[in-house]
Amino acid sequence: RMKRTEGSFKLSYYNEYKSYLRMLWLLKETAQRVLGKGKREEDETDRGNVINSKYYQDYLPEQDKRYSCIHCQAHLAYHNDIISKSFHGSQGRAYLFNEVVNVRIGPAEVRQLLTGRHSVSDIYCACCKTTLGWKYEFAFERSQKYKEGKFIIETIHMMKDNGWEKDLLY
Repeated sequence: RMKRTEGSFKLSYYNEYKSYLRMLWLLKETAQRVLGKGKREEDETDRGNVINSKYYQDYLPEQDKRYSCIHCQAHLAYHNDIISKSFHGSQGRAYLFNEVVNVRIGPAEVRQLLTGRHSVSDIYCACCKTTLGWKYEFAFERSQKYKEGKFIIETIHMMKDNGWEKDLLY
């Protein structure tokens, strides 16, 4: 039997932690491909660092009413995916959506919002990189759990598209 030293013990846990994070990243990428949340094509170096990353924009079918980014006209969400229109962001009114497309998600952070403490991640337009709103990652209060995994987009960054007159939402 080999005696484990403290240094090798720490290294062993560090390597397990790295492989766990890699597995989570692969699961996320796979889920995004399956669900059609934008496709990325990456060129990697021998170290695994991304040199060139291209984002392929998702297009929502034309038969349904949808919302688009006001800055670059990238499709964001279907009108039917709205859960609530009674939210407020830092720049005014905002809508709570069940699902969105063509967004990138930033790192999670804990914020004290009007409805309590939440862990949220800022969301950005995948095309023009404008901050659109945030995603609720975790709600600390039981009454706010319905928001987990949902997206807030401020109306100042959206426009009605397909079948509606193109105008601002405020």
